[in-house]
Amino acid sequence: MVGIRRKSFSVAELVEAGVKRISFASSLYRAAMTGLVQAASEAKQNGTFGYLDKTITTAELSKFLAE
Repeated sequence: MVGIRRKSFSVAELVEAGVKRISFASSLYRAAMTGLVQAASEAKQNGTFGYLDKTITTAELSKFLAE
């Protein structure tokens, strides 16, 4: 299972170890929630919206999801 904090391996390392299936478990959800908390905290604490500079556009997201 991928997504254990500070105990992550690359795909290449997992393949070399003989792993046949990689599970993301809740890691992608937790990554998304981390971004949400950081963005909301910035807006609440600083009154700024710098997180927008790091966001993916709707077009980019649609293209990614189509793959």
